[in-house]
Amino acid sequence: MPNSDFRKIGRWMLVFTVLAALSLAAALTVGRRSMRMSSAMAASAHPTAFAELAPGSKTQAVVEITAVDANGNAEGKLLDRESEDLYQRTRTSVGIKFSDATPVVMGKLGDVHAGAVVHVKGTIGNDHRITAEQIVVLTGYVKVQ
Repeated sequence: MPNSDFRKIGRWMLVFTVLAALSLAAALTVGRRSMRMSSAMAASAHPTAFAELAPGSKTQAVVEITAVDANGNAEGKLLDRESEDLYQRTRTSVGIKFSDATPVVMGKLGDVHAGAVVHVKGTIGNDHRITAEQIVVLTGYVKVQ
């Protein structure tokens, strides 16, 4: 086998090795991020953990809205995730503050009403209400038991 063939094979092996290393690094990065996100979601969704969150804590929660007033306040019940599209009601009450400027995904602000299911991302206030930074409307996409 001529020397140039060994060089070609060596170059291809180097290219494949670099690509494999980059793919592994990307997979590890995505895996770490998803683990951090899922652990934050699990801590926030558990009723006991939610009750223990300190003011100023960032949180995410899935809530079934029970009441909304004209001042941008909503009340609801925390939902516990059973599967991708199935949630279980808990007894934990959740208060949410939002405004016309709060970004709403998969819907509009008018979709945040009694009976709606929403995913809220925000900060715990001194009154233990979530000041919403983003609301995702899940009504129609998930089931609640």
